Amino acid sequence: MNFNKKIADKMVNPLGIGTWMIGGGIYLESKTTYATYGNEEEEVKAIRYSIAQGQNHIDTAQMYGAGHTEEVVGQAIEGLDRNKLFIASKVWKSHATRLAVPHAIQDMLKRMRTDYLDLVYIHAPFPELEMEEYIHGLNDALDQGLIKNIGVSNFTFDQLKQAVSLSKHPISALQNHFNLLYKAEFPADLRRYCITNNIAMVAYRPLGRKLLADECQNEVLLNMAKKYGKTPAQVALNWLISQNGFYAIPKALKLEDIKENMAALEFEISQDDLEILNMLPDETQK
Repeated sequence: MNFNKKIADKMVNPLGIGTWMIGGGIYLESKTTYATYGNEEEEVKAIRYSIAQGQNHIDTAQMYGAGHTEEVVGQAIEGLDRNKLFIASKVWKSHATRLAVPHAIQDMLKRMRTDYLDLVYIHAPFPELEMEEYIHGLNDALDQGLIKNIGVSNFTFDQLKQAVSLSKHPISALQNHFNLLYKAEFPADLRRYCITNNIAMVAYRPLGRKLLADECQNEVLLNMAKKYGKTPAQVALNWLISQNGFYAIPKALKLEDIKENMAALEFEISQDDLEILNMLPDETQK
């Protein structure tokens, strides 16, 4: 199967690089108190390896490691061909006003040592804030050349339509929790709307925090993995990126994670088996 896809006008590998927990997982406002998990040198090597294998979509956020995750991403992409990369980040609620959004993005650029970002999301709808404020802030950042595309994350269908109505520029991506056993945040009507309006659907937690990987107990998925000679995680990722308009950003802290994820691109699930997987009911996930 040809998995080549575009977000807006740029070719993007549908299997991206999720960076939550890279360089520190505690999302505090003060960078002096973030906690580091794992080995940053190993994480940089893992990101660079994945890029070398064709994974050009890197997803991060302002609040990951209180900004330090973006610094690690900056180390990883240093010296690489920026035009071949698709780098996305997210603005947190502490900067979700019209004036603050462009300043937050300028700080992101410094941390990641780049002149622009391909995509910036608002991290969540933040009901205590005015949507018009941060949507206009993202539009201002695009007009200033800081970003190429605008996205929203953790939005419902109604919230997405409201964002589209407020935005001068197109909304290019919606990032929500979605995987083989949790489809609630991308219901069928929302998916149709996104496809019709050329809005990329980016899935975080594509492995359900290991429920579709090491901790998998779903008999259908386990049997499907056995049939194809793959792991449950690889089948789950392959199913996801086989869906029209979808991209996955599995977390990858180590080289072994990257290699495991990349193998999901190496086979094709039959249409009959895709239909079987499509029928699996949702399971509760946090």
